[in-house]
Amino acid sequence: MVGTFVSADPAQWTVDTAGGRITTAIPVTSYLPVVNEPVALWWLDGTPYVIGPMTSKAGEGTVVTVAGGLVTLDTDFGTVKVPYSSTLTPSSGELWKLMWQGGGYAVSKMSTSPPTVVPLPPPAPPGQVKAHEDVFRANQSGSFRTSGGAAAWWTDQVWSADSHVGAWFYGTKIRDTIPATAVIQTVEVYAPIASVQVNAASNVAVHGDLSKGGAPSFGASYPTTLNGWTQLANTVGELLRSGGGAAGIGINHGGYLAFKSLTEDALSGAIRIRSIY
Repeated sequence: MVGTFVSADPAQWTVDTAGGRITTAIPVTSYLPVVNEPVALWWLDGTPYVIGPMTSKAGEGTVVTVAGGLVTLDTDFGTVKVPYSSTLTPSSGELWKLMWQGGGYAVSKMSTSPPTVVPLPPPAPPGQVKAHEDVFRANQSGSFRTSGGAAAWWTDQVWSADSHVGAWFYGTKIRDTIPATAVIQTVEVYAPIASVQVNAASNVAVHGDLSKGGAPSFGASYPTTLNGWTQLANTVGELLRSGGGAAGIGINHGGYLAFKSLTEDALSGAIRIRSIY
């Protein structure tokens, strides 16, 4: 609350408030107001403390006139009239330092104005973080023969087998969309089954290839039973987001089944990532 300063002694101050005249605890400030100056009061556990003045005061001013032992100074906070040292004589246009402890006082002529300090720019507002659901369709799909014949891409279906590895390719769309700061909540892949010989878990793995080239460059793998929309480990999303080092997913052996190509199902290999960024 706001009060009006009345008097002070070493142990307590007297302040007038809307509720009447009160005495405060030892002030939480070294600043001594003048009588009738507005001050700020802070109540803590029922005890009032003076925490400082309610108005700002200038630190220096330019001499306008001198008369009757008082100097009139033009300041950034208006015109003030204060005493000065009797051993000094202010002259019009001079810049004088002001002090305000217990009342205003022109201390002495300043050699020059203090260096101008340019305020730092305001901090950038925090980005708006919100939940996202991003779906990334594959650009290409296929299976690469690793044994039992020439090593090559031979079908656009994605096979999970001992003698084949398969992969879906997405270019840079995932890393370009999901920032490195994203918090991954869920990751799913759509893997529509084309045929089954042995319905066992497939080793779903991340790879770093943007498109078909040589054999897929697989990284970490996660044994998973795939069928339609299937949830994967959140780590997969962390590897696919910007800076994660991976570009797509595939199947590094396991099981003995095939998943549809993009021609058979345009959604084959689609990755759905829910995250916050």
